[in-house]
Amino acid sequence: MSEQSGRRRKRIGIDARFYGLGSAGLARYTQELVEHIARAKTPHTFVIFIRTEDQSHFRSQRKNLEVRTTDIPHYSIREQVFLKQELEAANLDLMHFTNFNFPLWYRDPFIISINDLTLLRFSGRSKFSRLKVGPMRHVMQVGAKRSLDILTYSEYQRRLITKTFGVPASKVRPIYLAVDEQFRVVGQPTVEKFCQKRGLTKPFVMYTGQWREHKNLVRLIKAFKLVKEAFDGKLVLVGKKDSAFPIIPQTIAEQGLADDVILTGFVEDAELPLYYNAAEVFAFPSLAEGFGLPPLEAMACGTPVASSHSGPMPEILGEAADYFNPRSTKDVADTLLTLLSDARRRDRFRRRGLIQVKKYSWSKTAAETLASYEEALSQVKTRHRR
Repeated sequence: MSEQSGRRRKRIGIDARFYGLGSAGLARYTQELVEHIARAKTPHTFVIFIRTEDQSHFRSQRKNLEVRTTDIPHYSIREQVFLKQELEAANLDLMHFTNFNFPLWYRDPFIISINDLTLLRFSGRSKFSRLKVGPMRHVMQVGAKRSLDILTYSEYQRRLITKTFGVPASKVRPIYLAVDEQFRVVGQPTVEKFCQKRGLTKPFVMYTGQWREHKNLVRLIKAFKLVKEAFDGKLVLVGKKDSAFPIIPQTIAEQGLADDVILTGFVEDAELPLYYNAAEVFAFPSLAEGFGLPPLEAMACGTPVASSHSGPMPEILGEAADYFNPRSTKDVADTLLTLLSDARRRDRFRRRGLIQVKKYSWSKTAAETLASYEEALSQVKTRHRR
């Protein structure tokens, strides 16, 4: 190996502690980023910090990956006190924190992902959640200032981050996400067999995602009450039930929709594409998003999408979604009902969606992230190993 090639080979750390945390966007991003970066042609070694319980599910066994387990939880005192030591012991040239939370005393070169500012705008319903906003904002602010580069999911978020933290737009790099290969159109016999298995005997409007204030599910449920006046079908909310949001089942009961709204609970990744394929329409009423993977996943499965026009959604979905004002129950209902009652309109958005989703790929996400690593490394002065 020449001296020049030896200098080019670096050790880059990636915080993958979100790797196995369900199918939420950050977990999906972490999984796909690690897998596709490992496939890329690069001389670097990537040091993956992952939770012990996720190590057995870790998909990639490539030679340029070094896996280090850590059970230091996110957003914790332990993260602030002890994670720094584990990172320093790995002898890194660059660290990528895939979410905004990082040890404030970490002084080695790093880049940070500030995927969205949702937690600052919608802190949660409990007093404890609201108390966390100040510390989170402080960590984001320090990370934005000290990092060599800031990654985010969209141009919309880049503008928010620039305005909120006073950093130059040139320091914030929007890198789009993509859809996993498992999300695709499947045959009608497969869909029918799945519906029979799950007791889905009527057409349905689908939503999937977490129960959070900004997901706007209360308004979706109320809108579905209006939709039901002309639509003989169901609303299916796919995803883990959350006891911290009793307002969801309460709203269902108050609207008299106990027999019309299905709460699936946690759904395995292998079944999620089948729900998308079976849905008549996918509804995405979110008030704020970093990127918004579910509507793209629905599009990949050939399902027409009705989406909020808030945040980055028009940027991500383009002309492939039927948009509504997410703060207007009537507009949500009218848009859903128009789509449900017009087969030609559904087919038009279905075709547009299949085209739109092809604009995104995890390989491109990884390539653009690697470009950020290289640019950050070029800013790092030559230093001795510890």
